[in-house]
Amino acid sequence: MKKTVLLLLMAVGMHTSSYAQQIEILGTMFDIVLNDDDMTAAIRNKDYRVDEDKFPMYAQKKKFANLTEGRVKTVMVPAKYTADDGREYTITTIGRAAFAGITNVDYFVIPNTITSIEDYAFFRSSVETIVIPASVTQMGNRVFGWCTKLRNLTLPLGMTVSPDLYSESKKITVKYELDANLAGAVAARNKTEEPSAYASTSDVDVDIPTMNASNTETFAVIIANENYKKVSKVPCAQNDGRTFRRYCENTLGIPAENIHYVEDASLGAMTAELNWVARVANAYEGEAKIIIYYAGHGIPNEKDGAGYLLPVDVAGNDISAAYSLTNLYEALGKLNVRDITLFMDACFSGSKRGDGMLVAARGVAIKVKPENPLGKMVVFSAAQGDETAYPYAEKGHGLFTYYLLKKLKETKGDVDYGTLAEYIRKEVMRKSAVVNNKSQTPSISASSVLIDSWKQLKLK
Repeated sequence: MKKTVLLLLMAVGMHTSSYAQQIEILGTMFDIVLNDDDMTAAIRNKDYRVDEDKFPMYAQKKKFANLTEGRVKTVMVPAKYTADDGREYTITTIGRAAFAGITNVDYFVIPNTITSIEDYAFFRSSVETIVIPASVTQMGNRVFGWCTKLRNLTLPLGMTVSPDLYSESKKITVKYELDANLAGAVAARNKTEEPSAYASTSDVDVDIPTMNASNTETFAVIIANENYKKVSKVPCAQNDGRTFRRYCENTLGIPAENIHYVEDASLGAMTAELNWVARVANAYEGEAKIIIYYAGHGIPNEKDGAGYLLPVDVAGNDISAAYSLTNLYEALGKLNVRDITLFMDACFSGSKRGDGMLVAARGVAIKVKPENPLGKMVVFSAAQGDETAYPYAEKGHGLFTYYLLKKLKETKGDVDYGTLAEYIRKEVMRKSAVVNNKSQTPSISASSVLIDSWKQLKLK
């Protein structure tokens, strides 16, 4: 009890209007220090006493006591806290030694509400991979000191950190990235998106419905690959991704921190986002709903007709560095989730989005073999077999994405998959025949688990 009292006294001294309550994270109680002046909060370890003469000390209770299955893959640091009086506070600070010494957690997911991470926050913890969001502007000393299992640390582009932030950790890879998937945090730091060359203001880009509902257990990964380095661009892909993200947040009510948005993704970036999905699914233990949207090139394996998603830094004939649809389906199929919805505005015949081929020497489109969704998956694809996924240049979107967005707007997101699938299929087929004088037939497929129920599913 003495340790707790000392910690509370230290915390109260931070803000004249602050006081502490408690929050439970996977069986362990932490102090939440509330600041009524700006309705923010800090999260602190209630059992870790900071003694300047002896710190860092080894605490006795450094494991999540109530866990029944041992190690935990992922801890989601909360973004909000509702106080006893019903008022909601935004958690902006991971306090001094907050997660120090915790030795049974592999990943901590930090929300983009966090702006400050204080000294020793993860000292001597078992964290293996961590991404610091772009919202963080201040990090203390030895935050990752003696994190011997830490292998991958991603920091916001342009951040200046203390040299001893992680100096005692071994075999660590540190990279700096502009965290494009946290758009709100980036905007807060005056970072702006470059305009897409194909951006437009069509009917689906304006007056996007805004709903009050909060879809807190739905998570979305949006990948918009437009500017390829070794093959042609994908017209409108960034406009597709950016607008779909706005519908996810405004119309479907998905919190901003639940949406990862990446433009012009490499294989590493694509893999990292799908790893994040796996960590989220594991943490939510079957309660998470996952949405994955991809706009970009797909390519075929000419030998067996298998399809691949093409990263922006890979040549159109290099399947060794592309992302296999077979592997994607297998990875997603293993996840313990409510359901997974995959939207792919891409074709896998070797064609460009529009006319022509990615690899000129090939000359003909390849009919890609269909992949069977696994687990609890529903897949919406822009085109079938050897067809091309065309742009709708007048609207500044892919043809498939335009009609997806149009139906979401008309229904304010309240549309079942059966209705959505039939609408997209019919409208894309008709418009492509008239405008492109070519066939484009969207396809919808569901895993065997959902074969009798997928038509009743909704995005929210």
